Amino acid sequence: MFLVACSHQPAPKRYELQGRVVAVDRNARELTIAHQDIPGLMKGMTMPFTVSKSADWVFNSIAPGDRIQATLVLSEHAELQDISFTKGSGTQQDDGESALRIPEPGDAVPDFTLINQDGHALHSQQFRGKPLLLTFIYTRCPFPEYCPRLSNQFAGALRQLQKDPKWFATAQMLSISIDPENDKSAILRTYGERYVGRVDPQFMHWQFASGSPEQVRRIANFFGLAYNQKDEQIVHGLVTVLIGKDGKVVKVYSGNDWKPDQVAADFMAAAGV
Repeated sequence: MFLVACSHQPAPKRYELQGRVVAVDRNARELTIAHQDIPGLMKGMTMPFTVSKSADWVFNSIAPGDRIQATLVLSEHAELQDISFTKGSGTQQDDGESALRIPEPGDAVPDFTLINQDGHALHSQQFRGKPLLLTFIYTRCPFPEYCPRLSNQFAGALRQLQKDPKWFATAQMLSISIDPENDKSAILRTYGERYVGRVDPQFMHWQFASGSPEQVRRIANFFGLAYNQKDEQIVHGLVTVLIGKDGKVVKVYSGNDWKPDQVAADFMAAAGV
């Protein structure tokens, strides 16, 4: 969010940030933090922050549950500098809720039920036997580098798989909306049609779904995705997950830098047809 909203700042601005670490993503160099109010900038919320390269050392020991103090520097980029932290329990937040964690390969994905773009119930069990590529979006996302980019990358991965009927037959993809109040089935279908195009017009291989706020939050929590609504926008991180035929995590792709052909190759390896 900051990368877009603050890209026109003429000179760097510095704000003191204090909060609790919710999730750690070393590959994306991000810390998701439940922070206090930042005077002059924003109310307290939970969102991801990029760590300055000069502070990469924190990833050697920081963990969910730790208390953090840092300087948030806003210029052409937004990043955390001057970081210090104190160790927390690593498993419990102060309010008693479990801290988020990024799933690891081999973790079993819990059962879930959602409603897809056609208004039909979608169960996690129905994906067993083939790999599943899963991510999170919301249809009103206004920033090209966030949800629209992920959806374009999914479309690219699907086109890669379409090149060989053997792999295309195994293709399963799911985009889960983190805006269940707005993204009902009809809206998800209209949104999905922009991306599936002629490759999958019947949504046989790529579905779009959401559920109750509680259902979506529970799924997002498992995959280490933090998000909060601010005004008419949702502040959120980016996570994409490849789930194996057995319903266990194969690989996690953080951020939006992954390439469709790379993910398609990983999908084919997981399919093993």
